[in-house]
Amino acid sequence: MKGNSYKREEVIGYRRSIGVRRITMSYKFFGKLKHTFPKPSPFIRRECRTVDGSPVLIVACAGWGKTSYLAQLAEENEDSVCISVGVEDNSCGRMIELLAEALPEAGIVPGVVRGTGVATDVTDGSDKGRGDGAYDAACKAAEALSRDGGRLLLVDNASLITESGACALLEMLIKPAMTGEFRAVFAARVIPRFLLSGVMDGSVKMMGINELRFTRSETAELAAAFAGSPTDMYVNTLHSFSGGWCAAAATLARIGGDPCAASDRSYLRQYMSDNILASMTEDLREYLLMTAFIATEDAELSREVFRVTDGRARSFELATLGIASEEGEPYPEVMRRILSTFLPSKLRSDLIKRAADHFIKNKRFAEAVALFEESGDSPAAERFLRLYGAELLANCEFELIGYCGRIIGRPEAIADPEVLGTLAQYHYYSGEYERMERAYNLADSMFGKENKFGIYRMLYNGLRKFEANPKLYAANVRKAAEYLAANGLAMPFLYQKEQALFENLLSENEEPKPEQSVLSVFRFGDLKLMAGSEQREIQCKTRRSLELIAYLLENRGRAVSREELLNALWPDDMPANAVAMLHNMIYNLRRELSVYGLENVISYKNRSYTVDMSMLREADADILAVCRCVDSGDTGALLAHEAAAENYWGRFLGSFDSLWAREKKEYYDRCYINACMMLSEHYRASGEYERELIFLKNALRLDPYSEQLVHDILVCCAALGKPDKVNRYYEEYSARLDADFGTRPSKWLRSKYLSCFGEK
Repeated sequence: MKGNSYKREEVIGYRRSIGVRRITMSYKFFGKLKHTFPKPSPFIRRECRTVDGSPVLIVACAGWGKTSYLAQLAEENEDSVCISVGVEDNSCGRMIELLAEALPEAGIVPGVVRGTGVATDVTDGSDKGRGDGAYDAACKAAEALSRDGGRLLLVDNASLITESGACALLEMLIKPAMTGEFRAVFAARVIPRFLLSGVMDGSVKMMGINELRFTRSETAELAAAFAGSPTDMYVNTLHSFSGGWCAAAATLARIGGDPCAASDRSYLRQYMSDNILASMTEDLREYLLMTAFIATEDAELSREVFRVTDGRARSFELATLGIASEEGEPYPEVMRRILSTFLPSKLRSDLIKRAADHFIKNKRFAEAVALFEESGDSPAAERFLRLYGAELLANCEFELIGYCGRIIGRPEAIADPEVLGTLAQYHYYSGEYERMERAYNLADSMFGKENKFGIYRMLYNGLRKFEANPKLYAANVRKAAEYLAANGLAMPFLYQKEQALFENLLSENEEPKPEQSVLSVFRFGDLKLMAGSEQREIQCKTRRSLELIAYLLENRGRAVSREELLNALWPDDMPANAVAMLHNMIYNLRRELSVYGLENVISYKNRSYTVDMSMLREADADILAVCRCVDSGDTGALLAHEAAAENYWGRFLGSFDSLWAREKKEYYDRCYINACMMLSEHYRASGEYERELIFLKNALRLDPYSEQLVHDILVCCAALGKPDKVNRYYEEYSARLDADFGTRPSKWLRSKYLSCFGEK
């Protein structure tokens, strides 16, 4: 196109062992000069916040998309001024040249700079420093940037400017931006010297990696650019594994396939070595690698495991380098995975041992077992089961026992009968009866006489095979029970059915025992779990623990896989240690329920979790019955439960706002409205208008904008001979529409309203 020109300049510089490439692009459209920054391909437009007001500093390590975000800002602001700084620009004279190139209309004349500019100050309104080239350049540049309501200054690689004169020049230039005369955005890997005071006093706003992370929708757009139509599962995996780190997301999406496997075939390891680790001190680099391998914000763990006493200071330093967030969030999984490969094998082994000991000491068993699994430390897993197997069994932590069993491998390698006995109960729990027999046989063979492991085997087999030969196996069960009682041994884990059979066999000549405690569930309003004769509320340690049991309860005995549970609890950003968190939540729930003998309410089998509905008492049974009647349209059956609809039963699960909970809230609220309408129609047909009005008003409270409900209320009030109420309800509805939507009732409703008074 005539009048258009294109110029490209590349300058290659080096900083230590890291190559710094500077590309300046200029485009001239119809005579107007515009600078911009290089953009990746494909270019994903970001959802970062709008830049206005105070100057903004973007601090993040390599790969978070700082430059591409500046390119987006340059596109969105036609009057932007773009400067890309290189290592060769770290001088006052060179900064004056860059300003002169970027702002030709300012009249800045590059040349010899008299003085350093350090003593120059533009805040007092005096003429001090007027002869200084740095001062003149700063004034002219600020004046040009402040014209026409203020332009946008964009500076990339700002942390490369460290020379005192250049810093003084930029400090002078940025002062008018702090008072709103123009806007400015700087991108850097660390806080530049010339912006440090502004960051400290709050006049310069900070953006970090949390604002630069790819959102899920941005990750989906990136995946679509390479994969065409990626599945939701692929996008979720890519987003979760990359943690929103732009470089990793783009690299893994380009390779395709499973992102976790693709990371091993990428250049991300070399990229991180050259662009993140190379410029760090040895102590800080080691701390980064250790915290990536074992995530923690625990000062005690830093001392015991990392052997570091200034962990908080080092974490803060990593945050200032744009590698971690100041909130202490875990590193993206791909970054954590790759960084941990830089750890020397000796240090890795020492960390695993010390961290496992720390977690066990603090009863954080799931995190300790996760370390055993990652390291494949069979002796440590066996030692753990020997010391804490009884406690895990008491709290029904069978999944952790199973993990340890898989780490240990062949049972023949186990020398401790207690460990074999613990694993045997896990195999019974999992329905692996042959493996249970094998483990008990190995433990029993270590003794030359009758022992508890042979007795446990007899008890389990007697209960499982009772129906095949009741007389024989009943005797075996009673013999096992007598041995356990005489030797003060604990009963092994039993499922509900076999526990009941065991009690029946022992109580043939005994007085009947009191009924087993049940768990009362209140779903509407705030979720409550009550147990014991005094109906005391079960206290969950965290809100997510309550959501976990709520989800299992809503599935009403259906087996829920661990993956489904994790997606329900963390639908958007799943933490790296989600499995360990899930184990801890279930462990704490079972411990709370064990006080009332209800630890078996939640069971784990075939890699799925289930709630035993026989151990529950649904306090909301009438409400659920109402919903079933509404779904089937059975008004006759609904009349038997109409008391449940006379007053609104409350929002399902109260303030829970998860996606699955929101869908259930809408369903139960719609059931309540429909139940009220079905009952109102029944009483209208029978001429019981007072009862009809009760249910119509109840429905209107949940659906206040329904014209049909208002119409039925007006007709009902007219039938009751209460024209004052007809008028009141119509006026209240009109006021509500006007206040909320600025509209009036329809002509149809107004006509019906007037007909209540005999008007046409």
